[in-house]
Amino acid sequence: IGIAAAGGGGKILQIVTGTTATDTGVTASTSFVDTGLTASITPSATSSKIMVIVSQTLQVTRNGGGEQFGYVNIMRATTEIAEYFYAAASAGKQGPEQTSITFVDSPSSTASLAYKTQIRAEATSDSGSVRANQQSSSGQSISSIHLVEIAG
Repeated sequence: IGIAAAGGGGKILQIVTGTTATDTGVTASTSFVDTGLTASITPSATSSKIMVIVSQTLQVTRNGGGEQFGYVNIMRATTEIAEYFYAAASAGKQGPEQTSITFVDSPSSTASLAYKTQIRAEATSDSGSVRANQQSSSGQSISSIHLVEIAG
């Protein structure tokens, strides 16, 4: 599916997928906590890029007291490579809803690399919380992470 640039760059070399439908439960924390969504890839060259594509079910809640933001992190092992806010709730609940994030990483490595997501709440006052991977009455809300190695 890749478009090859001069010198062979831009070709897709491999795709690895991880999924989860495990609910984190209500998470009242302003520090990042793991969501259980993870996958590992071993790049074939140090010049390769890794495109990280996340589709995750996320929710934020706050019972009054102002707006609440939820934040999601993309981690490579213990290194934060991207951070985004995913929803805001004003005195209530936002979500659950699928949030999609795409980020291109340049790890310069041929070792096995583990990528994962983490979430945190902006505030925990007024029962502020975040949640990931909720199951719904119509079936499980599958969250996924795709790691795409692209030739450099």
